[in-house]
Amino acid sequence: MFGTTLLNTLWVGLLAGILSALVRIGFQQLFKLEGDKRSEALTIGGGIFVDISQMMMLVLSILLSIVFLVWANIDTGITAGSGTLWGFLVWVLIEQIYRGIFEKRGFFWQNPWQQTLVSFVSYLFWGWAIYLVAIGFPISGVYF
Repeated sequence: MFGTTLLNTLWVGLLAGILSALVRIGFQQLFKLEGDKRSEALTIGGGIFVDISQMMMLVLSILLSIVFLVWANIDTGITAGSGTLWGFLVWVLIEQIYRGIFEKRGFFWQNPWQQTLVSFVSYLFWGWAIYLVAIGFPISGVYF
């Protein structure tokens, strides 16, 4: 029973992670600020460039989606706000604490308010996309 739930959580988490990362990346691309710097890109040939920071976000999104689904199967309180609570928690942990301390990007009060708003809303949409994928596949064990 636990093995089946874990297997279903893994593949639904993989799908939710990919789709939610695309939602977040797409939302941030719509509202790009002039001050945003181009990150490192990897050339894979044929004029195709892979943004390393976006790939790291994709992998992190998959891992955090799996964590969300496992947590939601144990305690449904994390699904409050239809996944936006999870998006807010991740925004605080990643954008504010981790990047503020280790990457010296500054905390939200030190950045332009437009950049903070776009980042915050993109993480809310990210968490909501994970939740929508999870409830779309009832075998994930996450319900309304």
